[in-house]
Amino acid sequence: MRGSKTPGRGSIAGTKDDIVFWVVSKIAYMPAHYRRYALAVLAYAAAFAYILLRWDAIPDPVPVHFNVNGDADGFEPKTLLHATFLITIGIAISISMLACVPPKTLARQTVNVPEDKALPYSETAAARVEKLCDATADFMSKTLLAMAVLFALTNVSMMLPDISLPFWLEIALWIAFTVYIVVVAIRMTTAKDGIEPDEAEQQRNHLLRMQGGMGTYKEPNDPMLAAVLPQAPGKISVNTAHAPGKRYLWRVMTSVVAVLVVCLLFVFI
Repeated sequence: MRGSKTPGRGSIAGTKDDIVFWVVSKIAYMPAHYRRYALAVLAYAAAFAYILLRWDAIPDPVPVHFNVNGDADGFEPKTLLHATFLITIGIAISISMLACVPPKTLARQTVNVPEDKALPYSETAAARVEKLCDATADFMSKTLLAMAVLFALTNVSMMLPDISLPFWLEIALWIAFTVYIVVVAIRMTTAKDGIEPDEAEQQRNHLLRMQGGMGTYKEPNDPMLAAVLPQAPGKISVNTAHAPGKRYLWRVMTSVVAVLVVCLLFVFI
């Protein structure tokens, strides 16, 4: 019929362009740390897709370990799991790291405790936790994006001999990644938040002066679920005396075990 349209190459190309434009526009208007998370996902997805597209060019068995001279000295059968082992490990580590970040909602969430023994609620303490949560999200997103690019690039380089990077360049990239993470971490932990403690926070700091360590503290009489303690100013400490804090602690422990399980898969499979 005249006026009817039959899908063709032009319409398919147009659809692809629309999808790409939609994805790019969504990423562009995200908050900075969410944008980095999205780019990290795209880095892993692009590397995974490229390995699938070049599957026939991947040798069998695949190299999974290199000696100090850059020569492969460890091999495994050519399977999708072995061909994407660095991507898989990178994704597992990324999810685990995100699970270890205390949720920002803990800053102002409170629980009921006996009033006669309760520590005071502090507005500046809550604001301090929120600000450090934002700084932690910024640090985490930068770390995960850099790690995604490095793991994806290294995985592709290991599997495809025709585009493998020089060994010295891979070492240089890993050193640069390590230095970058250390610098970003130091900047985050040494930055001043500019928040002057109110009277309630000063009282809390005195009462909690013996608490804190490994990102947690346990005070049943504290109605607040998280704090930035003076003895650990660059760290969010979660109160594990209450149910939300206990759930967070279990989440951290589960994520660590999950990473260990994923890594052990490549030892026994």
